[in-house]
Amino acid sequence: MFRYLKTIQVLCTFYKSYCFFSVLISFFCVRTFWLYGYASLSGIFWLKILTQGVIFFFVNQLKKKEYYYYRNLGIGKTLLWTATLLFDFVLFVVLLILANQYS
Repeated sequence: MFRYLKTIQVLCTFYKSYCFFSVLISFFCVRTFWLYGYASLSGIFWLKILTQGVIFFFVNQLKKKEYYYYRNLGIGKTLLWTATLLFDFVLFVVLLILANQYS
């Protein structure tokens, strides 16, 4: 149990490095969905996917040497990115559902 908590803590530390921009883009997309409805859904979906790709590229370049830190803690680069990008996308979908309910 302790190992899972430690892994989640390390994943959160990694996510903090780019969460501001990612959450900012998510709120921009959700606000657009709230204002324009389902007509904008396709565009904001692809915008979110493309910006996640851009964030992946830039963070991957900037944190190239920090991956050793995470690897020494037993977490590979694939797990770092899969978990954080999946969490970010699930957060995006939940925000879209909430915006749909309150619009």
